[in-house]
Amino acid sequence: PPEPSLPDTKDWTTVLESGCDECGYRPHDPATTSNRLASARDRWLAVLRRPGVERRPSPRVWSPLEYAGHCRDLIEVLGDRIESMLDRAEPTYDDFDGEAAVVEQGYWRSDPADLARRLDAATARTLEVLDRVGPADRDRTGRRGDGYVFTIASLCQYIVHDVEHHLGDVDG
Repeated sequence: PPEPSLPDTKDWTTVLESGCDECGYRPHDPATTSNRLASARDRWLAVLRRPGVERRPSPRVWSPLEYAGHCRDLIEVLGDRIESMLDRAEPTYDDFDGEAAVVEQGYWRSDPADLARRLDAATARTLEVLDRVGPADRDRTGRRGDGYVFTIASLCQYIVHDVEHHLGDVDG
């Protein structure tokens, strides 16, 4: 396996209040989440068609392939968590460690075309879940394993930021 990536210890929930100075994200209207995810999917699919997508820019920075696998995971997590929030009152989620998932699943070995199909399918499924969210549902809550409480609206903002931020990391 490649060297571990540089550890990320930042509390990214701060983007929900102040946006992200690194990528320029500002909290978006949750009603636009489906459009933003569809656009991000198309951009990720273009990234995955590039030659050399598996190459890391430096030993401890993920390759575009690894970032794409991570973003596919995040899109799945968004769909799963919103579905739980729609189906149950105040669910609690297991922690999701994106760094560990990249290593455990060996994303550096992924076939770009297969990952593109999986990212496309994950996005399609999450978009179907988002179609179930009405304005009155956006304040439904769920709790992350560390106790942080998200609403459907804030979870949409949090995940969309992450997926779009990583597109910037790979010039996507």
